[in-house]
Amino acid sequence: MAWTIPTAKEISERLAGSLEAGLTRVRADLDPVAVSRAVRSVTGVFAQIGRAIALEVREVHDHQAWWARQYFVDTAEEEYILRHASIWGIDQRTATFARGTVLIEGVANTTLPQGIELTASDGAIYVTAKPAVISPAGSVAVEVRAVLSGSVGNLEPGIRLTPLAPYPSITRVTVDKPGLAGGTDEETADELQAATLRRIRQRPHGGAGFDYLAWLERMFAIKAIAVVPEWIGRGSVGIVVVMRDEDGAGRVPTAEELNAIADYLGRPGSASGVRPVTAHVVVVPGVLETLNLTVRLRPDTTTTRRAVIDAWSRFIATLGDEDDERNIGPIGALIEPSRISEAISAAGGEYGHDLISPSAPFRLERTAFPVAGAITFERAD
Repeated sequence: MAWTIPTAKEISERLAGSLEAGLTRVRADLDPVAVSRAVRSVTGVFAQIGRAIALEVREVHDHQAWWARQYFVDTAEEEYILRHASIWGIDQRTATFARGTVLIEGVANTTLPQGIELTASDGAIYVTAKPAVISPAGSVAVEVRAVLSGSVGNLEPGIRLTPLAPYPSITRVTVDKPGLAGGTDEETADELQAATLRRIRQRPHGGAGFDYLAWLERMFAIKAIAVVPEWIGRGSVGIVVVMRDEDGAGRVPTAEELNAIADYLGRPGSASGVRPVTAHVVVVPGVLETLNLTVRLRPDTTTTRRAVIDAWSRFIATLGDEDDERNIGPIGALIEPSRISEAISAAGGEYGHDLISPSAPFRLERTAFPVAGAITFERAD
């Protein structure tokens, strides 16, 4: 049964009623109208005292209700989410640095030292990780790392950088493919809350599918993983990984991130790492697969189409393989047309529809991470 917290007005009314009854009981000679005026009128002395007490009592109720929310991790505020997480041995993931390669063009055969500082137009600074020599063709690819951690360091390929100090032998610096990535912000309170709830609901099993997510999300911004047994034979485990970008969408991990994840889990033959010593772990990048729809709507209006597009995006964003507890997210998920139709039916303004494609259930490849694609709207005859 829910406990209803009375309002300050209700508390004041209770106090007034109690005072009124008490005063007329102990002093039968008092005028009931005068007593009522004293305890209820805005100018009554007892009424003023009662209202002040009511406000304080209401504040006590609110404070107790606030404390009650902090006792449970799913309703706690950020400060106490951190406390709950620490009790369960979960540390807040720190921000990470963006990494990648840049293409430096300049005078052939010039030796470039390690530690050259490069800056982007937004002021972000990057440092070369190794010395390099410009090839006879006039260019060289060099690894760089952002000076500041966080998503601010991520850059798309093709963006120009400029050396902070003068380097006459350098004529151009361009971010190489696939770009500078891997920079993530500190884990948010909501993410830490979700991780703590998973830890409470799913205790560590020393190598179960959900253990890998628990291990990896403490160190990396993981969007989804799939744990595939016997990836390359008996005793091997494939860990398919999709990272989360600064907008919360999935992205393919970089080579540096795959190496870091493999080192953290533990490479084959190594006694280090968090994975079970008997597991031959293979870290595999996920592949983004765009899924398209063909739909016939009733009524087919611009507003209804927009609502269906939003519903399709939400469906993909919340998609998961409920038949396989090893998958954390939608990698390799089973796509059921009936569930797509259910999502479309919930779109605002939709009265009826025909889902033309896909027409039958299908399962994604074991490394595929679904992305909401375009919807083709066919006109009714």
